[in-house]
Amino acid sequence: MKKTNIISFAVMFLLLIPTFTTAQLLKIGAGGGITQVLAPESYTNYYSTEWNAGVIAKLDLPLLPITPRAFILYNSLWGEDSSSNAEVNLDIGEIGIGLQYNFVPLPAGFDPYIALDLELSRYQGLNRFGAGVGLGTEISIIPIIDLDVYACYKMFNLVGKSEGEETISALTLDVFILFSFL
Repeated sequence: MKKTNIISFAVMFLLLIPTFTTAQLLKIGAGGGITQVLAPESYTNYYSTEWNAGVIAKLDLPLLPITPRAFILYNSLWGEDSSSNAEVNLDIGEIGIGLQYNFVPLPAGFDPYIALDLELSRYQGLNRFGAGVGLGTEISIIPIIDLDVYACYKMFNLVGKSEGEETISALTLDVFILFSFL
């Protein structure tokens, strides 16, 4: 019985080796896009659509449709105060983790997904916890390089707000170039 278990385990291990040796498990990339503040109304009066930039890392699990992810993003928002004609800016730094659920890949190298993220946001000297939900797709360019296109609805200060502080929400559209390792 013991010998049968060892042989079964060895066969299973040998069958999984090709899956792990041909799979690119770690993807790291850089990119950026645009950020549009949606709320609160007082912020939408000041800040226009501006840019963001950052890095992302993903750990592909070949046998599961779930991909853990981590990211660091910087959002730079600029605008003008109409009452004083002074420029105003809001820089929001984000560090986050999340999971993406990969749907069935489409022909021509498209791999769509939905993602849920938790993040720590820093702006105006404050740290706040936020969340985001988004849709994206990874487009295979060559076997070790993918293009990741991602649209996300974010709430930067969902938890930890001061009394009277309004929730800052935004829509982001980002493109990352991912390089596969391992």
